[in-house]
Amino acid sequence: MTVRRRPRLRNRLSLLAMTVTAVAIIAVSATAWGLLRRQLIEQTDNELSLQSTMGLFNKRWDEIPTPSIPYRMKPGLLPVAQWITPDGLPHHPGFQSTQLPITAQDLDVLHGRQHTVRYDVVVPEGHFRVLTFKNKAGSAIQLAHSLSDEDATLAEFGVLLLIIDAIGIGLVGGLSYALTRAGLRPVDRIVSSAEQVASTQDLTAAVPEDDREPAETARIARSVNSMLSALAQSREQQRQLVEDASHELGTPLTSLRTNIDLLLRSEKADRPLSTQDRTGLLRDVQSQLQELNNLVEEVVDLARDPRSAEEFADLDLADVVRGAVARAQTRSGGAEYLVTAQPAPVRGQPAALERAVLNLLENAAKWSPASSAITVLVSVTGPMATLLIADRGPGVSTEEQELVFNRFYRTTEARALPGSGLGLAIVRQTAEVHGGHVWLTAREGGGTEAWLEIPAHKV
Repeated sequence: MTVRRRPRLRNRLSLLAMTVTAVAIIAVSATAWGLLRRQLIEQTDNELSLQSTMGLFNKRWDEIPTPSIPYRMKPGLLPVAQWITPDGLPHHPGFQSTQLPITAQDLDVLHGRQHTVRYDVVVPEGHFRVLTFKNKAGSAIQLAHSLSDEDATLAEFGVLLLIIDAIGIGLVGGLSYALTRAGLRPVDRIVSSAEQVASTQDLTAAVPEDDREPAETARIARSVNSMLSALAQSREQQRQLVEDASHELGTPLTSLRTNIDLLLRSEKADRPLSTQDRTGLLRDVQSQLQELNNLVEEVVDLARDPRSAEEFADLDLADVVRGAVARAQTRSGGAEYLVTAQPAPVRGQPAALERAVLNLLENAAKWSPASSAITVLVSVTGPMATLLIADRGPGVSTEEQELVFNRFYRTTEARALPGSGLGLAIVRQTAEVHGGHVWLTAREGGGTEAWLEIPAHKV
């Protein structure tokens, strides 16, 4: 597959600057050339207007005493002139070789529909500026001035402008490239640092930040460093999760292997296990397999990206809690839940929220005495939807109320009971994904209160 090489940013910016400058230079040059041409034409028109006042041009054609004008003066004294008699026929002095065309505009002047007209015309003798007016004798007079000198001046000026434009555009192009290269040098340094991170996989190699650099490049450097820091933190969390998971998996796997070895040896030994012992070992194996299954599910839940795992939807937190309570009653047996739930509309992930609530409920059931009920309250306080789950267990010390939300953390009392130490970590992750938070407090009279708050959603 052929990969098309993209133009570099500095080349694009230089080309853009040069193009904009070239357009501006050409526009200015064209304007200057147009103004010069306009000035030359105005001068020619003024000269023709001045010549039109000569008494010679107020006579009829047949009244012109051309034989009395010395021949040597005729070509230099008079402009190119042509009489259009009332019958529409052209007449010009015999010594004049240039014959001007008669246009519709000229006839309009002859018939009085226009006072004067001015226009350019090209004849075999060259390029002329023509003024047509009507004299007192009723004839239309065409006076023409050669524009050869003006055309030569404009051509020379145009060539000069082209040379100046080419030099100016070239200088601007080179200057733009140099300035763009200097301006993008901080970006090149950021790119080099990013490429070094990609090649070495070293996420601790931060991009240098310089306060003297422009705000935009400094912002890019900070953003890249923030991204690298987040990636490094994510990698460390994944590494820690794998290490903790492997450690936690070791205990049930060792116990499971021991029980299976006992069962296998009992089949080969002369003293087989009694039915009661065999049944006990099989129950232990079943319990350990369930513990492994739960641990693997929780590890997978923590490792999965919570934002992309499930779509957000409009929910009622009260309905989610009721569903979680129904599941908890099925799984925990005799635990009693006293539920008081008012409507609490939220925007969230249904399965993730129910799993988080279920973890809190099962955690409360695990510590509550059999004779006490677990209180469950759902309410809306200001902008937040709140869930409170209160039990009458031994409680959690103030020092550990925050630590219990860490992965695989278990209190001293909890280590003697089934569990992985991941349930509350999943609850905290779910709360953070939903823009909320979770915490524990001591319950008055003994026990623990678990609080979960997420933003309420206005319907």
